[in-house]
Amino acid sequence: MQNCKVRLKEESSYNFIMTLIDEAEKILQKTNLSIKDYNRFVQIGKKLTNTEVEYIYSWLAEGFYLRLPEIAEKEGNYDFIKDGEF
Repeated sequence: MQNCKVRLKEESSYNFIMTLIDEAEKILQKTNLSIKDYNRFVQIGKKLTNTEVEYIYSWLAEGFYLRLPEIAEKEGNYDFIKDGEF
């Protein structure tokens, strides 16, 4: 019974993590990115603790990094990026 509970908890955690990865991917696919999208994307990265999932997120983060100029163009600067986020 205990093994079943542990397995359910692990599956629940995995599903939660994959939901976050899916959300990060959807943000990256948006036509127009905003500061709100940037902040949510960074929040998602901070919630990931599994090395394999962090690897997947790093690929998405690289894509997001390439799109930062789109947000900066709207805002007029890169001040929305906090130290250590990218």
